[in-house]
Amino acid sequence: MIKIKKLLSPCITLIIILFSFSSCEEKDEKEPPTVLAPEQIVEVDQAKEMYDRYTDRRVPLIQHYEDSIDRALYDSKILQHKKAKSKTIDSNTDKKFDVARYVSYDYKTIKQYLAYIEQEAKKANVEISSLRFYFSNYPDKSFFDNKDSVLHPRQNSLLLSPTLKKGDREYLFYIGGTKTEEQAILLTDNFGEINNQEIGATDRMGDKAHASILPNLTNTTTNPALNTSFYSGTSLTMNKGTGAPPPWNEN
Repeated sequence: MIKIKKLLSPCITLIIILFSFSSCEEKDEKEPPTVLAPEQIVEVDQAKEMYDRYTDRRVPLIQHYEDSIDRALYDSKILQHKKAKSKTIDSNTDKKFDVARYVSYDYKTIKQYLAYIEQEAKKANVEISSLRFYFSNYPDKSFFDNKDSVLHPRQNSLLLSPTLKKGDREYLFYIGGTKTEEQAILLTDNFGEINNQEIGATDRMGDKAHASILPNLTNTTTNPALNTSFYSGTSLTMNKGTGAPPPWNEN
């Protein structure tokens, strides 16, 4: 009997140890690490206050401006019809301009975008330092010059674009160069070309490549959305979100 107990004791100890490890693994799988809220999170009442201030201080200005354009176009049409002695004219002057209040993206699209810009930056051997959200406005036409459709003519929108840090400042950038050696091409804060500056031109120090100021126009990987004289490469700027005015049936 004593011998049996001596034999069972190590077995029981081993089972307890294995069970403890198994419990720890299950606990780790069930309890992911807690993610702390960013310092930039604001309370709901603060968000409401800021939204309402935009309603009071910006929406009327935008609406008044856009409505004045509509009235001017309508008056011009009346004058043209009078000259043509026509008695019929379509009137939309009673319809007020709907001012966009938000832009939305599918959550999966945001995750895909973040993964994409990180991938492209890695190819060019640079690091993204920040992500900018630019206020923008759609033109009053149906298509851009590159034949891309204008989603919401005259409506406000957002442009999302990454930056990289060079020296003591940040730059917008897109990806240029060749298929075998891609480069980050720097842009000004207003998406403009940076002309004839030699800083950062394709030189490499350590493991990271410095961003190039001017694109390499030979054998570039082109994006049809970039059709101007110096934008020859891959854009990292996102738009085409869903913009909408506020739901008028809510208080």
